[in-house]
Amino acid sequence: MFGKALAAAVLAAGAITASAATASAAPVSPAKVNGFGACMDYAVGEYDIEPWLAHDACDAGSFEECYWILRRDYVPAQVAATACRLSFD
Repeated sequence: MFGKALAAAVLAAGAITASAATASAAPVSPAKVNGFGACMDYAVGEYDIEPWLAHDACDAGSFEECYWILRRDYVPAQVAATACRLSFD
């Protein structure tokens, strides 16, 4: 009888430990929806911006740099802001 109770206690403790380890694991963040590809798709696919220009902008180091690369080539402000937001938000 004592052996069965001990075995049950050990199994229960193991289950609690396993569930605690699973619960304390760092949550996995969802894949980033936006990024370089989304910026390129929007700029080239939606607004027919030259691919080389869109690439330079979407690959820029900051939102502001991306924005001004597009604006210097007379891309409308709203289009430039949206494309760059896709890349940097």
